[in-house]
Amino acid sequence: MRAMVVFCIGAQAHALPVGDVHECIPAPALSAFALDLPHLPGWFWLGNARVPVIDLAVLMGVRPPAVLHAADLLYRPLLLCRDVGGRWVALLVDRVMDVMEVRADAIRPAGIDRMAGGCIVGEIDRGGEPPAFVMEMDGVLRQGERLRLAQLMAREEQRAALWTANGARDV
Repeated sequence: MRAMVVFCIGAQAHALPVGDVHECIPAPALSAFALDLPHLPGWFWLGNARVPVIDLAVLMGVRPPAVLHAADLLYRPLLLCRDVGGRWVALLVDRVMDVMEVRADAIRPAGIDRMAGGCIVGEIDRGGEPPAFVMEMDGVLRQGERLRLAQLMAREEQRAALWTANGARDV
């Protein structure tokens, strides 16, 4: 048996293994990145760590990129995850629907082309409901994306250091 977090991106159900999801949290106010990357609406503080947010709907081509305001995030939760390197990353989804136990043999090959660089690894039959496409964090954040994200977050740290070097408060 595998426990899966089932969530929606647009009208389509998706699932991530519970082991990939540390927590489901409400979206806080986001700080913008210095660069404009359509699938990265911003970052937030989690303790002493800056956590980048990935908009899965934009990443997967379900929705066109748009500037997100606080009201846009009000009812969209974040799935707080760790990447392969152990760094925090948050996945912005449209809604979280369920946590369910699935037999490993009930995850069958997806009946669609692999999307978003191959992050769809299978699908779960949900009875009378449309299937949920199973994703894995390794597919969502491939090596190149992890490196770009790490470089972007390092630039944010450098920018913050410029503010704090002269006694100003980090933002």
